[in-house]
Amino acid sequence: MGAFLSLLLLLSALFRFPMLDRVPPELFGDEIDVGYQAFSLYKTGKDLYGQVLPVYIHSLSEWRAPLLMYMTVPSIALLGNTEYGVRLPEAVFGSLAPVILFFLVYQTTKSKRLAVLSSCILAFLPWHIHYSRAAFEAVILLDLLMLGTLMWLRGRLFLSALFLSLSFYTYSTAAVFVPLWLVFLYLYNKKKFSGKFSYFFLLFLIPFIAFLVSGRAGERFSRLSILQPDTETIDKITFLRSQENTRLEPFFHSRWESMARLFAYNYFRAFSSEFLFVRGDPTVRHNLQYIGQLLPTTAPFLIWGLYLLAKKKQYFWLVWMLLAPLPAALTRDGAWHATRLFLMIPPLSVAIGAGILQLLHFFSDKKFIKLMLVILFSVDFILFAHYYLVHYPKTSWRWWHVGYKQLMVQIPDLTAQYDKIFINNTYEPSLIRFLFYTRFPPALFHSQFRTDKPVDNIYPGYNGFSLADKFFFGDFTGEALKQGLPEYISSDSLYLISQRENIPGDWDWRTSGPAGIKIISATADPSGVPLLYLISRY
Repeated sequence: MGAFLSLLLLLSALFRFPMLDRVPPELFGDEIDVGYQAFSLYKTGKDLYGQVLPVYIHSLSEWRAPLLMYMTVPSIALLGNTEYGVRLPEAVFGSLAPVILFFLVYQTTKSKRLAVLSSCILAFLPWHIHYSRAAFEAVILLDLLMLGTLMWLRGRLFLSALFLSLSFYTYSTAAVFVPLWLVFLYLYNKKKFSGKFSYFFLLFLIPFIAFLVSGRAGERFSRLSILQPDTETIDKITFLRSQENTRLEPFFHSRWESMARLFAYNYFRAFSSEFLFVRGDPTVRHNLQYIGQLLPTTAPFLIWGLYLLAKKKQYFWLVWMLLAPLPAALTRDGAWHATRLFLMIPPLSVAIGAGILQLLHFFSDKKFIKLMLVILFSVDFILFAHYYLVHYPKTSWRWWHVGYKQLMVQIPDLTAQYDKIFINNTYEPSLIRFLFYTRFPPALFHSQFRTDKPVDNIYPGYNGFSLADKFFFGDFTGEALKQGLPEYISSDSLYLISQRENIPGDWDWRTSGPAGIKIISATADPSGVPLLYLISRY
């Protein structure tokens, strides 16, 4: 079995480590935030806003759970501000997940064959592979949840409390799922429970509870929760009530009725064939838009496997499956949100494994059937891998904010040549990208950063905010854009501008720029259309 686990780990790593700097094509905003927060922690022991070893990380736009940032510090220190520096922790934890699942399945079923098949399914799962190749907190959350559960079942309650409590510092879905899962674990095997577990678990959670009470730990969920009705929902309720102005209308059309309907819609769509096998999460960053979250060939085995788990009263995996969509169902856009539904992966893998195992049992003496099964899954996986490695980087570039890196890394070598540097902040928020790619000293940022709120005419013809009185983030004023940028470009300043925001029509400055304007560098999308320019004046 040791040889199998070593091979499993090797195969899992083979799908998750290579080409991290190219697939996905570039670091998107949240990943860059992780990278610079880790860089700041490494250099100063503080986060972006100067908090010393914070329990919750203060980003430019929100408060974030801290564990991923802390786990990224070693790889940033070793590999620098690069894609591998940011994405390596997820690749490591993603590679370990199939091995952890093997032990967990064997612990609950005592079937090595089912444990082998389930762990192999997870190792080859497109959903899990893709998330393991980017800085998604859900990858680490899943490992912690599986480890905490495994330790509970083995009676290692201190370790169980540690792993499960750490999940709260990883990703917000843990705050909904883990308490419900602990209730089930207690009912599932009361003999494993001890008062020591509760003591350690609550002790580890004290910092999280303090931030939850302050509102910081639950800030993002409160904005997305179905418990907080949005304007569209309120307007719809008002309109429906106005059509029949009777005393019964508030009963039929209310906030609670809308909330319950949205919850049911979100919950059941997580089990839909469109999400699992056809299209998946409609967000391009979360899914290839080529297949669903799972390989299509696994569909019949999943259905069959769920039936077998129910028939054999494997309540452990069935309850996990039913609880996993709850966190996503409680958010307004959670119906097909692959990140918030990530905890569905282990029971799905086990169910698919159970279906395959039953087929192998029926045809135990038919080598041809086994060969056909291997060929079927191999072809399906190769088609996925081809699209993912060859086509996905080209079709998904906009979602991964391609274009900034190539220009940003040139700025440090150019800084001394210019009095001021202006960076477009309307195409995408650019401050965090500037900080990360230029390796701007965190201590200097802590002392000089004041605000990222734009100020009108902070510099003649420019709206935005400044850093160190040298770097300006924003965009030209409407009047400047109307008159034409060349009138506002000076030779003592460097400008990063956007094709979409700053240049009229499809005028390509790379081939025919305005007179007197120096094109230092430019980036383009995969089809060759220019995106961003570094410019100055001759």
